Amino acid sequence: MDPNNETCVQRARFLFYYEKKVWLPGEKPPLEDIIKVKNVQPAALRYFAKFMHTRLNRIAEMMDILLEVHDNWTVTGWKDHILMETETFDFNDATKALSNRGFHDDEYVLKVEYTRKWGVL
Repeated sequence: MDPNNETCVQRARFLFYYEKKVWLPGEKPPLEDIIKVKNVQPAALRYFAKFMHTRLNRIAEMMDILLEVHDNWTVTGWKDHILMETETFDFNDATKALSNRGFHDDEYVLKVEYTRKWGVL
């Protein structure tokens, strides 16, 4: 988006879910062997613990990168995700910063909203 645009405001929202919403072929959801399962095995809990440790570290790394490239983020924690949003940084620059550090677009959800500045022609 053109930073000099005076007709609308861009809000970039990054959602970092603790557990992925869509699993790729061959990936195993960590709660598959725990939720609504009889005779849950200790190995299933260890797998879930390892997954959560890795996933939360990846989220923290992505947050560090975004906070490093821009300092005006609102960060909110929810029961199933972390939300980072800003109206003062272009989402293209943010996604480029993440991809340059080895993160893929399936590791976060990006929502971009545009709001018209009323009264400005």
